[in-house]
Amino acid sequence: MIRITPVESAGDVRRFIELPHRVYATDPCWVPPLHNEIRKLLNRKKNPFFAHGEAALWLAWNGDEPVGRISAQINRLHLDRYDDATGNFGFLEAFDDQEIFDRLLATAEQWLRERGMRRAVGPYSLTINDDIGVLISGFDLPPSALMGHSPDYYAARLEGAGYRKVKDVYAYRLDISEITQPIR
Repeated sequence: MIRITPVESAGDVRRFIELPHRVYATDPCWVPPLHNEIRKLLNRKKNPFFAHGEAALWLAWNGDEPVGRISAQINRLHLDRYDDATGNFGFLEAFDDQEIFDRLLATAEQWLRERGMRRAVGPYSLTINDDIGVLISGFDLPPSALMGHSPDYYAARLEGAGYRKVKDVYAYRLDISEITQPIR
């Protein structure tokens, strides 16, 4: 039985930040984010997002073990410009279980709906300028700078919850040892 709880205490925040370490424990390509950077991103006093946005965080539990996490957020600057009743979800990390994804996404969607949003787009952690999307290929490579990394089941789990891909984001690799011409 999966249960979802809001992130409210300092211990909850710690578990929220540390959960990916368990999800990616066997993934040699995952590069963990710095905990202090994630704390700053989530800090309502230090992240400028919170001057024009609001967010909520949740953990999914199986018994006493955290097995997933998610955020839901509303960016008022986006709404002022586009007037499209769109909110976002992000910080999505979970073990390979459709029920975990379904419960996390339903919780985020409900929070957004209660605030007048009619559409959820994501994952964005917290904005389109932060970690976005899920990997659909290249699982055997570490991420490029400023690009995310996710397990190979994330896209299928999101599709299983009714989401669909909207846009491709590409990262390119250049082996400078293969460059034969000087760069001018």
